[in-house]
This record gives sequence, C-alpha cells and structure tokens, in this order.
Amino acid sequence: MEPALRGSVEKIIDINLDEESLIKKYQIFKYYQEQGVISSVESALFGSVWTNVITALVDVKTRARQEISESEMEEFKRIFASRALEIRSRISEIANL
Repeated sequence: MEPALRGSVEKIIDINLDEESLIKKYQIFKYYQEQGVISSVESALFGSVWTNVITALVDVKTRARQEISESEMEEFKRIFASRALEIRSRISEIANL
C-alpha cells in the first residue's frame, strides 16, 4: 500500500475515534439496543468504525479506477488490527461516560 493511502486509512481511523462522533453513534446504537434490534452497542460501534474505514479505502481506490490488491488488503488488515485495541478502548471510554 502506498504511503499516502496508508496515511489516509490511519486518518480515517482517527476521524472515527473523535469523541463527539462516537458519542452520537453510541446514543443511536443504545436506542437500537433498547429496541431489541442489536445486542451490543460496543460491537455495533466497532463495526461502524471498521465499515467507515474500509468504505473510505474502497472509495479512494474506486475514484482512482483501481482494484484493491491482495497485498493492500492484507496491509489494511494489519493496520486495523494494530489499532483494534485503541478503537475498543475509545469505545469503552464512551460507554462509561
């Protein structure tokens, strides 16, 4: 994965960990949990972050008219895995507010 793309992936993760954004999403997912639609607000938030990041990656590659290579996808997985504990920690902080 080229450095600019890697940086974009990291930036999108950072944007998704913004406290205000996480609080808003937490409130929405809490409502869905209370309605019995989802069983875990924290899991839904984690999935939301993952979805936003992979969607941004796909969007960048689509605009460049390129497919995501296998090696790029592997690097994406490594980047996300390296930040997964941080993401989970931020979600836990929001849940405990």
